[in-house]
Amino acid sequence: MMEAQAAEPVTAAYLARRGVAAQWRVFVRGLVETLDEHLDQEGRAALMRAIGRRMADAMPLPHCDTLKGLEGHINDALGAAEWGYCQLAVDVVQRRLVVTHAAAPAIGAGQDADGGWIGAVLEGLYAGWLSEQPGAEAALAPSVVHYVAGEAKLEYGRAA
Repeated sequence: MMEAQAAEPVTAAYLARRGVAAQWRVFVRGLVETLDEHLDQEGRAALMRAIGRRMADAMPLPHCDTLKGLEGHINDALGAAEWGYCQLAVDVVQRRLVVTHAAAPAIGAGQDADGGWIGAVLEGLYAGWLSEQPGAEAALAPSVVHYVAGEAKLEYGRAA
C-alpha cells in the first residue's frame, strides 16, 4: 500500500479553524445545530453529502488518466475554495482508493465539537468527483473511516 503522509492532528485542526472566515463560523455553527434539532444523524449526513455533491458539480474536474493527475486537479479545486488538500493512495491489499483530506474546515457545533459533520460533506464532494472519472462505478461511494479535527481519511472501493 502506498502510505499517505498525514498532517499532525494539532496542525490539521489549527489550519482547519484558520481557514474558516470569522463571519461564517457563527452561521455554520447555527446551521449545523439547527439541522441537528430537526433531523436525525443519518438525515443530517444525507443532506451534507448532497451539499458536497453540489460542490463537486460546481467545481468539476477533467478526466484524469493517472492518480497523480487526479490528485493535482483535486488539490487545485480544494485550494481555490480554501478547503485544504488531499493525498491519494491505493491500498492494494483492500483494493481501495484511500483519500487523506487535511485542513478541512472544522467548526464545532453542538455535540460535534471537533467539526466531524464535515465528513459527510467530504463524502459527497469526493463521490461527485470520483463518479465522473473514467471507469467509475455509480454504486461506489467514498466513506469516512477516520476523522480528527480538520483531517479525514476516506476509502473508496468495494467491500472486502
